[in-house]
Amino acid sequence: MLSGDLRGLTQTLSDPVEYNLELHNLTMPINQLIGEPITIRFTGERRCIACGREVNKLFQNGYCFPCVRTLAECDLCIVKPHECHFHLGTCRDEAFAEDHCMIPHYVYLAWSSGFKVGLTRKGRQLKRWMDQGATLAMVIAELPTRKMAGEVEMEIAKHMRDKTDWRKMLREDSEPDRSLADVRADVLSNLPETYHEYILPDPGVAQEIRYPRKEGFSVNLKSLNLDKEPIFTGTLRGIKGQYLLFDEGVMNIKKFSGYGVEISSSAFGG
Repeated sequence: MLSGDLRGLTQTLSDPVEYNLELHNLTMPINQLIGEPITIRFTGERRCIACGREVNKLFQNGYCFPCVRTLAECDLCIVKPHECHFHLGTCRDEAFAEDHCMIPHYVYLAWSSGFKVGLTRKGRQLKRWMDQGATLAMVIAELPTRKMAGEVEMEIAKHMRDKTDWRKMLREDSEPDRSLADVRADVLSNLPETYHEYILPDPGVAQEIRYPRKEGFSVNLKSLNLDKEPIFTGTLRGIKGQYLLFDEGVMNIKKFSGYGVEISSSAFGG
């Protein structure tokens, strides 16, 4: 049996993607658990993933309320980069901003639940794509800061979605009818010329990503919730994005970051 506070899923690009389950105190490879019954028990304890204190409720995938109010990584500009206020002198943590925001960022196109635009720090694009369950992705622009990348993303989002529909992403019931190269050409035709200097002249071949799933498995989109069902047993059929896919439904592991759990399976002797 494994026990600890959930942190989410981490991935390594392979064919298919190799997944690890992250607890605060250990990392567990879990691709080998596909096809095996698993029991997950929520212990009732919730601890902030930043400060570690035990609380009754967590926010923003694992933070206590004081940390949400004070940490730079919990500020609104993290989800709305174009609203970065570093230049106004009001950043919550300038050291954090220098390390995470005032550095090169990529703008990319991807196919997950449809074509979408997104951004990520340079060098973290594979993690971002696998976190979102993208099956095709391509970097199209490099910007010197997160704010500038956010501004380009917002321009492109006037003509294309910038969110992933997790239900469509998990269903995998549609295929792109166009190449990312063709979509990129359309995006550039609509992008204000002031941003063209940041466009990569040769984005290369689109990255293809395949996720582990039992052949023939049809996903049940019921959302499994540890708050409502603190003890869950099911057979793991696949993994995609931050989701474990069971016959009984799907569990967004990142959503329960900070939750104390006990995980058992005959596959690792308990």
